[in-house]
Amino acid sequence: MTNEHKFLITYGLQNFVTYAKSGKKHVFIINRIKNQIMINHAKSLIKGSYGISTKIQMA
Repeated sequence: MTNEHKFLITYGLQNFVTYAKSGKKHVFIINRIKNQIMINHAKSLIKGSYGISTKIQMA
């Protein structure tokens, strides 16, 4: 299990956020099914932990 997957589990994001790596860049994909508050919370946690250079996509 990667550190990124552990991060998703630790913060309870594993049910609606997936992780992939594209070259050297971290890519997190958020499922739009969740409400906007949860989406914003996930974005905030990801940016806080991985920085603004991390790519966050909506699916």
